[in-house]
Amino acid sequence: MHNDQDLIIQFQQGFQKEAAFTLLLKKHQQKVYFQIKRMVSEHADADDVAQQVWIKVWSKLDGFKMESKFSTWLFRVAYNETLDFLQKQKKQATQSQSEDNLDYENAAAGSDSPKSSQIQIALEQAIQQLPEKQRFVFMLRYFEEMNYEKIASITGTSVGGAKANFHQALKKMEEILKKD
Repeated sequence: MHNDQDLIIQFQQGFQKEAAFTLLLKKHQQKVYFQIKRMVSEHADADDVAQQVWIKVWSKLDGFKMESKFSTWLFRVAYNETLDFLQKQKKQATQSQSEDNLDYENAAAGSDSPKSSQIQIALEQAIQQLPEKQRFVFMLRYFEEMNYEKIASITGTSVGGAKANFHQALKKMEEILKKD
């Protein structure tokens, strides 16, 4: 399989630009989608944000200087696009809590294992209650198993800031889960 750096060079040189981009997309689209999905929770919204991420990547990839790993830069683009979407969504009007509960109940109803789905639902609800930055840091650390240095470069904070956000998220989630 091609490595990211070779594909980026191929893209930037204009040699089979579409093919290089397609390979990058296929390699990274699932992780990008799931990272966005954890932040926005609705499938259609996650698809829309992911599409915006890949449009931005296409338009900005010529200027990518490879000073950081492509995946770090890509997650930063995804993070910014997700935050933009969430801010627009807040301005337009937030979804009602009853709609969210219905989605979780529907997800639980289709599961073979009610107990594990209830745990998953409680976890997802707790994650959704975190402030945006803490939610994103928590997901990068917990689900993607990224180190604090990479999280700091994606979120534009210090390593200490990333650690603090993660630990604050853990404390808040613990409080939320104890209430239920």
